[in-house]
Amino acid sequence: MAATLTTLYDRLLGKGGAQVEARWTEVRPAKVTDTRLRPFPNEDVSFHVKRIDNSRVIRELDPQAPKVCWKMIGGASASAVLLIGLLLPSAYRLMAGYQIEELKKENKRLQSVNAELELDEAKLLSPERLADLAKLQEFVDPDPGRVIHLDEQSGPVMAMRREGKPAAVEPVQAAAAAPAAALAGARE
Repeated sequence: MAATLTTLYDRLLGKGGAQVEARWTEVRPAKVTDTRLRPFPNEDVSFHVKRIDNSRVIRELDPQAPKVCWKMIGGASASAVLLIGLLLPSAYRLMAGYQIEELKKENKRLQSVNAELELDEAKLLSPERLADLAKLQEFVDPDPGRVIHLDEQSGPVMAMRREGKPAAVEPVQAAAAAPAAALAGARE
């Protein structure tokens, strides 16, 4: 832009733009044999480094600095707690979703195991298998005289509490004597 302004200035003052053009044509030969690069911008600018020794300088304490630091720490902590509080429900929902999917997979696995066990139980309790087992172990139907039918006219039997003996001794003796008394009553 500076070259353009210079050219414009020369033309206005009458120094002749044609001379400038002629000067450029004279400087540049028709065939360029020079392979040097043009100078970099600001190549002629040099900087001087001055060593500064601040070892004897003592920093003045700022009375507001600790307050600002504690306010910054408090603000950062509060914003971290707020951010965690905002993100915690979504993280909990995500983890709950993983647990639900895991429980669904476990439920399907347990249902398939349950179906297999029910199939095995049905095979083991089938009447054909039970009949084969009865033949193998030589089970036979009991004689009609050995079957004891309970008296249907006696009605429900009620337990009766006896007074006088401690309750801790009585149930043990009563429990041992009850089956024997029931068999004796049924035979009569």
